[in-house]
Amino acid sequence: MAAFERLLEPRGIAVVGASIEPSRPGNQTLVALKENGYAGGVYPVNPKYPEIAGYRCLGSLAQVEGDCDIAVVALPAPQVAGVLRECAARGIGHAVVLGGGFREAGPGGAALEGELLATARATGVRFIGPNCLGLVNVQARAYAAWGSLTRPPRLAPGPVSVVLQSASFGMSLVIQAAQAGIGFRHVVTSGNEADVSTAEIIDAYVDDPGTRVILSYLEGVADGRRFMAAARRALAAGKPLVLIKAGNTEQGRRAAQSHTANMTDEYDVYRAAFRQCGVIEVDDVQAAVDMVACLLGGRLPAGNRVGVIGGSGGAAAMFSDQADLCGLVLPAFAPATAEALKDSLPALSVLRNPVDYTAGFPRQQDGLDFERAFRAVIDDPQVDQLAVMFAAAGRRQVAYGGELLARLVASSSKPLVVFSGMDEALAPEGLATLRAAGVPVLSSPKRVALAMARLAAHAGARRAAAASGGGVGAAADEPVDVGAVLHDAGIDGRAGALDEAASKRLASAFGIPVTADRLLPLAPSLADCDGLPFPVVLKIVSPDIAHKSDIGGVQLGIVGPQALLDAARRMVAEVRAARLDAALSGLLAAPMVDGALETLVGVVNDPGFGPVVAFGLGGVLAEVLHDVSYRVAPFDAAQARSMIDELRARALFDGVRGRPAVDVEALAAALARVSVLAWSLRDRLVEMDINPLLVRPVGQGVVAADALAVMR
Repeated sequence: MAAFERLLEPRGIAVVGASIEPSRPGNQTLVALKENGYAGGVYPVNPKYPEIAGYRCLGSLAQVEGDCDIAVVALPAPQVAGVLRECAARGIGHAVVLGGGFREAGPGGAALEGELLATARATGVRFIGPNCLGLVNVQARAYAAWGSLTRPPRLAPGPVSVVLQSASFGMSLVIQAAQAGIGFRHVVTSGNEADVSTAEIIDAYVDDPGTRVILSYLEGVADGRRFMAAARRALAAGKPLVLIKAGNTEQGRRAAQSHTANMTDEYDVYRAAFRQCGVIEVDDVQAAVDMVACLLGGRLPAGNRVGVIGGSGGAAAMFSDQADLCGLVLPAFAPATAEALKDSLPALSVLRNPVDYTAGFPRQQDGLDFERAFRAVIDDPQVDQLAVMFAAAGRRQVAYGGELLARLVASSSKPLVVFSGMDEALAPEGLATLRAAGVPVLSSPKRVALAMARLAAHAGARRAAAASGGGVGAAADEPVDVGAVLHDAGIDGRAGALDEAASKRLASAFGIPVTADRLLPLAPSLADCDGLPFPVVLKIVSPDIAHKSDIGGVQLGIVGPQALLDAARRMVAEVRAARLDAALSGLLAAPMVDGALETLVGVVNDPGFGPVVAFGLGGVLAEVLHDVSYRVAPFDAAQARSMIDELRARALFDGVRGRPAVDVEALAAALARVSVLAWSLRDRLVEMDINPLLVRPVGQGVVAADALAVMR
């Protein structure tokens, strides 16, 4: 916050390019400052006019006499760099560049943006934009903005701070949140982010004592690790980051030698980063509004168990369907809860979870005690959150139920979320009572379930981050002498694809178990076979052949020396016929490993996030099923276990159809070791596959049966 305190809390705002034309940004900023009652200094700069909107005009920034922290620049792109130099001379530390004509306009605009950034670096002036709507401090009514950010509705002050990479769409998100009764502290539209980035704004919000929840619309980041650092700070500070990420469709797979690179797209990496940092990702505007409303209640659940009570069996069924899809559990109630429900609710009520107290309720009636029923469910030791289904309950029922739930939530630490199909016109008293008590009211059972699942996941992320000292894990800090490792593996100075033998030496150097292989000549003799642990696998060794089995370069189950010699002759002949260009450096004889589950572990180097580890089922299933999880390296074994748990095929690791459970703990340790390798070699490693990484039964560990690394 220190770096941007005067940007977000300005004592004065200059408008360079002030105008009398209502359609011009330089007029809209001034009118917004006037109409919203900004108490700081306002300094229009335009020598053509004596005054605009009641403010005296100045000829230049040098004439600004009072405290001034922001220059709003509403001039054509070629003039903006000069304004930054004037800011530096006057001691104005920040600018908001509203106009376009920069890199979004083509090569000429990109050159102007480069000049603008160079000027900022030389002068020390930090700027938002260009090509943005600007920013607003809602509480201070400080508008360094134009367009939809200055038009109605006037935002109410509150604890939510916003950073938006799309101004127009982002403002529709803000407006819908405002219509739901959410108040704001700061709204920043970041535009091209030539200088100040989304990550820096998030960092400032983390340090801002008035911000409780951070809301963002994101299309991409140039520095993924900088973004992750800011998101982790938000998580550690207890300031949830709710984010919509757009631009997630496949933009073309990377053409690369490894399975991993072929299976990984840009959004896979973003999604992994969000999960590692506790970002609450949502996929729509209304889901974001729901999530913010739930978080502002200030309560987080201890787990994923939900109690449901209401007057609509259909609403309960829809909630239950969605709960199954998003990992919520509807537990059986404790005996005391069941007894309280029996004594409190109408005779025809369904008393198991979800509770249906039938239509027309809640209402005051002799022999009924809905407050006791609500309290019994939320106080049940098996329940972490309470969902109440008012559905189409009438005005009086919602008003009465609202009073009961407002009293309940005041004495409970557990989250409470309400579904009501009634709007403000139909049930104004009850809805107002609920919102005043901090109880979110959502318009469908499905939305309630999704919001509660996200609350539970976020609470779990906060607990995990606290347990691991921020979510990075011990593996992140492990020092590695990269030069010594590469030298010992015999690959220092080598670039391009490594053959299997060299790739396995590299993996082994980082503590990843590999098969006990023997390197043989292309024409082995019987003597070369002495001591081999038959049966063995025979493979061609070549840095030029990524997928050996496609051209006859792999043979399984060779049972003796003569069979190996025969197989070697056939293999070399077939491979040479298929790949005349390939350099063949030998044959590899490896022991057969039976009774293991095949998995794939890979590394790609993402342009924005750096090394990323992918994990899924091995062999051809990896590409066919695309059942793959990802994490940004480095990470610890706890993150590795969560990677395993994300697979749709997770049940295979516990044993099915008579197969034994496999060594998940050894697998998690190996994944963490791969992440150390990826991070340590981030300047040299282009990509890597370990396919298959064989996972043996519990207690027997894992072993890499094949590997491919590409170095730069």
